[in-house]
Amino acid sequence: MSNPSLNKNLASLKKLDPTLYARIAPLDGSKKYEVTPSRSGPSSLSHIDSEGGKKQIHSNYDPVAEASRYLETLNIDESTNFIVLGLGLGYQVMEIIRKTPSQAKIYIFEKDPELFALAMREVDLSLIFEHPGVKLFVGVNPLGIDALLEPEQINFTLNKYCLARQKPLVEGNWEYYGILLEKIESYFQESQINLKTQSVHSKLYYKNIFSNFDSLLKSSGIASFKGCLPEVPAVICSAGPSLDKNIQLLKSARERFFLIAVATALKPLLYNGIKPDVVVSIDPDELTINSFDFSSRTNDFFLVYNPAVPNAIPRAFPNQRMAFDSEIYLANWFKKHTEEKGSLGKISSVAHAAVKFSQFLACSPIILVGQDLSFCQQRLHCLHSFYHDEHMDKVARLNPCSYWDHQKYLNFGPNLTQGTDLFGKRVSSTIAMESYSHIFSKNLGGSKNIINATEGGVPIEGVINMPLRESLHIYCKKLVKDKQNLLKTSHLSDPFKSLQDSALRQIQLLKDITKKLNALELSYLGTRAPNSEGKKLFVNEMEVLYKNILENKETALLLQGYDFAGFSEWYRSNCQILRKKEVSAGYSPLDEEFERDLKFFDVLVEATDYLTVSFEKAIA
Repeated sequence: MSNPSLNKNLASLKKLDPTLYARIAPLDGSKKYEVTPSRSGPSSLSHIDSEGGKKQIHSNYDPVAEASRYLETLNIDESTNFIVLGLGLGYQVMEIIRKTPSQAKIYIFEKDPELFALAMREVDLSLIFEHPGVKLFVGVNPLGIDALLEPEQINFTLNKYCLARQKPLVEGNWEYYGILLEKIESYFQESQINLKTQSVHSKLYYKNIFSNFDSLLKSSGIASFKGCLPEVPAVICSAGPSLDKNIQLLKSARERFFLIAVATALKPLLYNGIKPDVVVSIDPDELTINSFDFSSRTNDFFLVYNPAVPNAIPRAFPNQRMAFDSEIYLANWFKKHTEEKGSLGKISSVAHAAVKFSQFLACSPIILVGQDLSFCQQRLHCLHSFYHDEHMDKVARLNPCSYWDHQKYLNFGPNLTQGTDLFGKRVSSTIAMESYSHIFSKNLGGSKNIINATEGGVPIEGVINMPLRESLHIYCKKLVKDKQNLLKTSHLSDPFKSLQDSALRQIQLLKDITKKLNALELSYLGTRAPNSEGKKLFVNEMEVLYKNILENKETALLLQGYDFAGFSEWYRSNCQILRKKEVSAGYSPLDEEFERDLKFFDVLVEATDYLTVSFEKAIA
């Protein structure tokens, strides 16, 4: 018997997602659910348990009105991005589509393919399938959703998202939807931290990368050393407060493992007479320079760094340094026009980079030390680290070191979180450190060759915990020879000519944009308060200029990377204006468009001027 709704839905689904169509088309529906007409007409849905008991999923009276009332509690008029948990018969999603702008992005997660197939047979879902912003995820593994969320990561992070749940479905399948919800929240929490970091540091990243052009040209890439320490045990030393209790164990077994120090752990190690094989630095702040002791010999160990660190750091290791590629666009531009140094993938912290580097070298096992990811008596760092020593100059009888630790602890304010340490005691952490712990778990959880020998702080989910003494006894029995010889500087190419030619072309493109900006200023911004006609012409010309900039992707990404906050604000404002245009009858956006473009004009002027001067200096 022909089913018009099913045929229409299948045709629409095939256009939207052929892969999902191939999975769903053969299914007949679900015996776990029952569809009956509601009193108002539209179909209702109930779940039938193993004993024949029924639980209503949608209202038996008016499921459409029920969905509408629920969405009113979420203030969906203020959102253009939505994540929906549980599709059911689709009423919530259809109401979202009816009440929001056409540019809305709607990500729908449904656990049960058979329930989805049943909905296809019972309800016309073409409104959902034909919406340009809809993405359907049916029966996906909640542990692997990062790749699914990535296309709208920046949009959902900057403009937020509204979370809607088909509550009876979600609560009845909490084992699935609970994990899914946790992963979604963790993903966007991490994304928010990353975007905030990028917004705050984007100009500093560019300053450092430009100043490092010469160092990068003369540095070996980590690619030359891939897999050069197979099965060699590695210790990753971070500067958490627990390092104080067992740093001497590292000294006693020093020749039986490859030692990688994060920058903040370098001074504590050197103070205790322990020289690492490698120190890793990724932080752009000038403050990170204080983690290095430039008076000590730097020929005894290697520096592994990314292009965004302050130039004083790679300059201090002229003969013993390795660079790795960064995701910052200026660094990508440098790589494209010179040579690849080698990638460690997505990096969130210096300790994460150190672990990735040890894996890159094929070390095994990898033993983590000082990776507390929490406070210990309101301290975040071990003795003799820069962050601890900075307090010592302030210590007085009435203001001991504990007083300054407390003051620093209070500065974290609303970012403080509570958790449980390795010993079951309550411990304080921060949102950022929880995010790092999540990243460690996601990347390292289940790895049999990763051992957390920190002996303090919060555990890393999925990673084996073991005392350091036991770890060294079991895994570090043999002397490790020729570590330094294996990491000898490789032959360096000389790609300066290629870099120079590319920079000259980029300078010319930037100067062309500057000419257009100058012409716009002369024509419309003499008083910075043009009349309505002047505002309209300015907005139109800015739109043309923006489209022209986008024609050269490299230039657009270089500009965006320099002032990430400025571009993000333009994007956020533009989304708000587009939403108002569609949902508010009679709305006149001219004044808001002018203010948006006036701010963006200043962003472009500063960015083009900075990049032009910096490229000229870099190749001078």
